[in-house]
Amino acid sequence: MAREASLDYMDSSFTKAEKERQHQEDLQRLRGLRLIDDDFMNACFDGYTDGAELLLRIILNKPDIRVKSVKTQRRMKNLLGRDICLDIDADDESGKEYNVEVQRADKGADRKRARYHSGILDAHLLQPGEDFSELPETFVIFITENDVFGKGETAVSC
Repeated sequence: MAREASLDYMDSSFTKAEKERQHQEDLQRLRGLRLIDDDFMNACFDGYTDGAELLLRIILNKPDIRVKSVKTQRRMKNLLGRDICLDIDADDESGKEYNVEVQRADKGADRKRARYHSGILDAHLLQPGEDFSELPETFVIFITENDVFGKGETAVSC
C-alpha cells in the first residue's frame, strides 16, 4: 500500500527515517510560505484580529489601533459595475475601516485601483438616509512585493 505524500511523522508506525524525511519536507514547505501569497495570507488572517491588529500597527505606525473584526476575501457587489474582493477587511473600535490588499504583481497595485476600492467601500458603509457625516474614515492599503511607485520607499501614501 502506497503511503500518502504527507505522512503523520508523529505516528509511531513510521520509521525514524520516514519521520525525519517528512519533517524536513514540511519545514521546506513552511520556508516557502510568505504572507504575500493569497492562500497563506487568507489562512493567517481570516478571523484573526490580533494578527490584523499587529499588521496595521506596523504599517500605519499607530500602536493604539484595536481591531474589532477581520474577514478575508470579502466580496463587495457593485450593481452598476465591477465588484471588488477585499483581501483583508478590518474595522477598529473607533469605527475606521481598513482594506488591506496583498498584490504580488506590480500590475493592479495603483492609485486608481485604490480609489475604486475606496469608492466601493464607501458605498457599502453609508446606509440610505444616513448623513454623509456618518461615513467612517477608511484606509486602503496595498502590500506589494516591489516598489511599484519607484520612490525607493517601502511605504507610500496616496
